[in-house]
Amino acid sequence: GGAEDSDGKEWEAGDGGDGDPRAKRVAAVPPMLQNVQVTFRVHYLTRGGAQGLGVTGDHECLGQWRSYVPLRAGKDGFWSEAVALPADTRLEWKFILVENGKVTRWEECGNRTLVTEHEDQTVHRWWGYH
Repeated sequence: GGAEDSDGKEWEAGDGGDGDPRAKRVAAVPPMLQNVQVTFRVHYLTRGGAQGLGVTGDHECLGQWRSYVPLRAGKDGFWSEAVALPADTRLEWKFILVENGKVTRWEECGNRTLVTEHEDQTVHRWWGYH
């Protein structure tokens, strides 16, 4: 009798488990945890290969002002990089000039602000201008 009872219970648990996990899976994905791709883009003419550009800010994804995300050089002096940031988040940030891995110049303007939404976006700014 014991084996039959055990088999029956396992079958019932498996059957009931089919319906429940799907409901739980949907509920376990709150929209707050969604990330969006934000592409930071700026035009800046660097001097020599030792110089590069980066973006830093008050969010951990941007280095919390202590480190930075390096931008990649494109054509005609444009620099850009896509960063995954949480949706519906307000953050402050700036472009920086980096030389041999050290920050040598910050944008002279005040901190920039960005509010991420639910769509990927490109933030194209001119150095030092809001």
